[in-house]
Amino acid sequence: MIEIYLLEQLDAFARCGTLSAAAEELHISQPTLSRSMQKLEEELDCPLFIRGKNSIALNETGKYAAAYARRILDLHAEMLRQVRTYDRSLHTIRLGSCAPGPEAKILPLLTRCFSEYSVTATLEPDTDALLAGLRSGDYQFLLLPYPVEEEDLYCQFYVSERLCASVDRMHPAYGYKEISFQQMDGQNFVMFARVGIWEQLVREKMPHAKFFKQEDLEALTEITASSDLPSFSTDLSLSLALREPNPERHNIPFSDPEATMRFYLCCRKEIVHRCRRFLKSAAG
Repeated sequence: MIEIYLLEQLDAFARCGTLSAAAEELHISQPTLSRSMQKLEEELDCPLFIRGKNSIALNETGKYAAAYARRILDLHAEMLRQVRTYDRSLHTIRLGSCAPGPEAKILPLLTRCFSEYSVTATLEPDTDALLAGLRSGDYQFLLLPYPVEEEDLYCQFYVSERLCASVDRMHPAYGYKEISFQQMDGQNFVMFARVGIWEQLVREKMPHAKFFKQEDLEALTEITASSDLPSFSTDLSLSLALREPNPERHNIPFSDPEATMRFYLCCRKEIVHRCRRFLKSAAG
């Protein structure tokens, strides 16, 4: 049976073109690589190289073998990834979410319903990337801002979330019951870096505003406590108390229809029978 390392070395030679370059890429000596290629020829029982006095090149059979080796190496890598992903799925529940509020709301439920598993979450504003991860098995569940209608995917409504502007007492909008993106456009905002899909929305709807992003939530809290710059919150984050409320600030809901998002819980249909309790609880 041909060992994988021989195919890897043949592939390296085919890509690099010379023994010295391939040996350097593989971090082995030229004599070691040369012996490996001779061993591969013995395994296949046919010559793969045209050998000159100071040169070596693949013959037509060698080129054919190298192309085959590349396909086998790709399959080998895919097998490793799929098997490892499957093994992790037996012990880990992984959630992909495009927004932090729905993620924070559902994580305790996931932990309760899958107490024998390790539960992890990834915030990813790119919904196409989330769906690709669900299809490949990188995620077991997704939270998306729209329902997905695909034959092999299950989707149900989970929660709505409404964006708010958080302003201090000196802001002209303090006391407003609602406010529009147009009214707030052109202002400077302090914004948490991990807001997921909300960032795309506010940048689109307030193109003249400036956003000063903060990676650390505690730093953001301190800045908003001592600054007159507006920031953002949502009705969901406020209800979950994701941040300590500031009595000096007023959270004003945005009136624009886009400021309210409906989030949907999505998974592959093949796991629905194992997750009925969780899905029923998530449906309320």
